[in-house]
Amino acid sequence: MTRSLFALPALPALLVMLAAPVQAAPALWSISDEDSSIWLFGSFHLLPPDLEWRTDLFSETLENADVVYFETDVGPAAQAVLGAKSFELGLRDDGKFLAQALPPETTDLLREVSAEYAVPMPLLNTLKPWLASITLTAAVAQRAGLDPNSGVDIVLQREVPAERQAYFETGEEQLALLADGSEEEQTEMLAATLAEVGGMSKMLSKMISAWTGGTPESLAAYFMEDLGADEAVVMDRLIYDRNERWAETLKGVLAENKNALVVVGAGHMIGDRGVQALLEDAGFEVQRLQ
Repeated sequence: MTRSLFALPALPALLVMLAAPVQAAPALWSISDEDSSIWLFGSFHLLPPDLEWRTDLFSETLENADVVYFETDVGPAAQAVLGAKSFELGLRDDGKFLAQALPPETTDLLREVSAEYAVPMPLLNTLKPWLASITLTAAVAQRAGLDPNSGVDIVLQREVPAERQAYFETGEEQLALLADGSEEEQTEMLAATLAEVGGMSKMLSKMISAWTGGTPESLAAYFMEDLGADEAVVMDRLIYDRNERWAETLKGVLAENKNALVVVGAGHMIGDRGVQALLEDAGFEVQRLQ
């Protein structure tokens, strides 16, 4: 499922290769109380290497931040641990091949997509549906020629000293958001991913264009486009429940008078259940800076 895959920076995601607008300026907000402010920036976790998304205002904000909050640690050491953990959680342990556990129509589509993107069925057959979905999406991204090191989170974590970084979640907690889903949820997620493969490029190109253009309202519309009931249930766990937890954490950051920059997935900044909307509802002043 496309939305769930780019919602988590610890996991492979697919974003399309496209030209940057004349002046890219992704949305940036300030959140204030009586005596302190924090800044919120919605990121994309995997980007084309030639996409210029920084502005002078963002660079100034980054420099002035005492601490930068990310969703999770995506550094090399953390990714190595996470890779091992993903196979620990994602390998089948029920004695069945994946193809035997899926509805026939899903199995047929799985074989077609695996052949098209050169992902061996013997490998996929050893995986639980959620990890098979991740694996196929990663293959699509590789076919598109994307650089996994160009995502906002990875780029910034390479630059910001470790002592200035903070994280809302561990990589293991992010994996659990998918791995802890029921068999039915995981199967629906895989089926949605398989069905969306042909249209991923078009949908995500619109999302990235909305992001670089600084139009979160358009991003919200694309994000929710054709959202099925099964996907809506998963979105509660992947997006909205986490937004509420992060908003509570940020209330504490504001109370401590820290100059903090928050960099989390752009999907967490949209709609009336976005992080900044929750903080505004709690009485904080929200201002769009960019």
